[in-house]
Amino acid sequence: MPRTALEYAIGRPLWVGVVVLNVILAAAAAAVCAAAYLQDTTSMRSIVGVLVAVPVLWSVFAVTLWLTTLSRRRVSADDIRRSSATVSGGVLLAGSKLVPTMTMISALAAAATLAVVAVTVGGGWRILWALLAVLLLGPVISHLISLRQPRRLFLHPRGLGSATFHLDAEVHWDDIQSIDIGVGMNNSMVLKVAVRPGAPSYRERWRHPFSRRRGVIDVDPSALGVDGTLLWLALRLYRLEPSTREELRGDGVPGRLLDASEALASTPQHVSAPVLSVFSPEGARR
Repeated sequence: MPRTALEYAIGRPLWVGVVVLNVILAAAAAAVCAAAYLQDTTSMRSIVGVLVAVPVLWSVFAVTLWLTTLSRRRVSADDIRRSSATVSGGVLLAGSKLVPTMTMISALAAAATLAVVAVTVGGGWRILWALLAVLLLGPVISHLISLRQPRRLFLHPRGLGSATFHLDAEVHWDDIQSIDIGVGMNNSMVLKVAVRPGAPSYRERWRHPFSRRRGVIDVDPSALGVDGTLLWLALRLYRLEPSTREELRGDGVPGRLLDASEALASTPQHVSAPVLSVFSPEGARR
């Protein structure tokens, strides 16, 4: 499963090219700015801050794209076993905060660059650049709030509990209406767990003041370190086939969360067909 909506839209090979191109352009920007300064140090001294800030910003963007879209964090059975040992009666997937961290760093770098430009230029342009820098403090504050919250997914025989960017929620399997693919925070591809209206088991705690209530639980596979296709298959199976929920008692790690061959072999076609028509598990042989 792609990590971002843009990667899904244009395809992974082209997206890899976009990220690599940004890395090359960041290096080129640094070389051009350095050459311009060395060629005429006296006249460039007044804008040295801009000559430094622009390539640094571009480099931060390139690194952020690389880490948050091309890298693939994957947990092992031992990782899941260790995190599950901290709870009882279920399987716990502990998530990463890499994406909000890098997004916040990028927003800070952009705000700092605009502030440098505002200090460098004169007249009315200074006000414009300063205003743009201030506006970027919104995403910075938003992600600072987000970083205080853990990312996790707790699966147990009765249902699931999820902690994400904006919401802590739990619901029983029988109160889930659907599980589909969608776009979440930071343009990431997530699983949208829709809850039946008026579901008695649904509990929620909204953690982020900038979020709006949508009645849907977002599950971000990339943050959890698992293949999104395998997780989608597993969640649909637990929802549609109650007998399979017993493997979530916490006695072991369900192999279907990590092993594509096992997941495909043990998932009925009526469960897997809607998923496999969109994505294939990583490394699967079909």
